[in-house]
Amino acid sequence: MNAPNTSYKTSGGELQDMDNVERLERLSRRKSLPVLLPTLLITAVQEEGGTLAEMLVSVPNVKLTHVSANQVDASYFEAARLLVLQLPSEHDLALQMLDSFAGKCEYMLVVAERFTPELMREAMKAGARDYLPLHGAKEELYQTLFDIAQSVADATTLAPTFVVLNSKGGCGASFLSAAIADQFACRDSGFNVALLDGDHVQAGQSHLLNLEPEYFFHHALAQAEELDDNALGGMMSQMDNLHLLPAAPFSQQDRTAVSYLQLPQLMFKLRSRYRAVVVDLSRGPETWANPILMEASAILLVIQDSLASLRSATATVNHLINELGVSKSRIHLIYNRYTPNKGVVSLTDAKTTSGLGSVFTVRNDFQRVNACLDEGKRLSRFAAKEPVTQDVIHICQQLIPEAKEGKQSGFWAKLWR
Repeated sequence: MNAPNTSYKTSGGELQDMDNVERLERLSRRKSLPVLLPTLLITAVQEEGGTLAEMLVSVPNVKLTHVSANQVDASYFEAARLLVLQLPSEHDLALQMLDSFAGKCEYMLVVAERFTPELMREAMKAGARDYLPLHGAKEELYQTLFDIAQSVADATTLAPTFVVLNSKGGCGASFLSAAIADQFACRDSGFNVALLDGDHVQAGQSHLLNLEPEYFFHHALAQAEELDDNALGGMMSQMDNLHLLPAAPFSQQDRTAVSYLQLPQLMFKLRSRYRAVVVDLSRGPETWANPILMEASAILLVIQDSLASLRSATATVNHLINELGVSKSRIHLIYNRYTPNKGVVSLTDAKTTSGLGSVFTVRNDFQRVNACLDEGKRLSRFAAKEPVTQDVIHICQQLIPEAKEGKQSGFWAKLWR
């Protein structure tokens, strides 16, 4: 694994099955870095960096290249945001490496088996963001990487991610995902909005929107590291400025077809390219989607008028908060097919039982919605003035308030970081 000029990839094709399972488990439980962090690891000799390299690539959204000091050239520094310098035990050689590579990257992290006061002083003089012991706590390394990635993110424009979840099957998450993405796209035809189909079994979005995709979610995942803006856009099924990344039916059944290890990179590139990203998770929270859920700007949990749906929603809320660390303030209920003063579950019941104070309603217009879906049309084009459409517009307005007339760009300025 430590061959010269090794670039540590996160694609499943380069790892054994057991490694894939272990890395996916770490990915699903550890919060991703807020941005993709291209990282260059330099060691005195190639063989010395294996342990540190494994620690680095275990962090979601780290893209690592490992070379020895005598192999590195300017192209490596141009491609990296962070330089990790592992110093050798020989004191004079360690000082020489610090002097040689000072200022070569925007950020630098120095790692060594032990630090003398002189090495610490020289590391700081060389511009190191931090210096860590080689055999120190992994969490300390992760926190340092996260802080650096956050600094990069603060200077990067990233679109928000809105995740739409079903409390139980059939509550309407797929329809509402498409409708919300559609309304965001309607705000300004000059800006593109992405809709992701996260149902890798039924793959309903391409059917709902009457599309015949050529490329699918798993194609983008497999090529996430290499995709540029044009290639990513070419994989999307485009309806004016609403772009769908569809799922292939039953793709999740084929373990060789879908590898989620590159999901953080794909999400970063989507958030960099588009002005808003809406994710249809109509199957509910699944392990592969945990990185999306943990990073989402808002999670919209869809219920309908049944006690079973409300109980499932409450269990989902508890899972999101207690298992994934999602703030309650980022979780909202959408009461779909709502009829005021009728039904089994009231708005008060929904708030009290779920523990959420934010509940949106979408009025019951089953006949019109069903006709819209049967004809494969966008809700904004099919029923622009109907109450159900106005309810969706209200949800979008509450998520991101629209700018006043004449200041349209202000909406997107708020929408992005």
